[in-house]
Amino acid sequence: MKNVVLIDKLTGVIPNKYEAVRVVAKEARRINSLLIRGAQGETEEKPTMMALHRLLDNKIKYKYADDEPKAAFEDEEE
Repeated sequence: MKNVVLIDKLTGVIPNKYEAVRVVAKEARRINSLLIRGAQGETEEKPTMMALHRLLDNKIKYKYADDEPKAAFEDEEE
């Protein structure tokens, strides 16, 4: 079973399993777009499996975006 990736392996890299799946999905979309444009050569492996292996090999860097500051409005006096 070469193509089986257990969730325990993913949570070893990213503690939150939902966030790990989100990161893998985003990387798979990136890889797929490279394959469609021909920027990456032919491969036997599917983009999702490539993304999973890249995550497990710590080749994907991710970070949380900072919360954008919200505009502060002063109360207008009437």
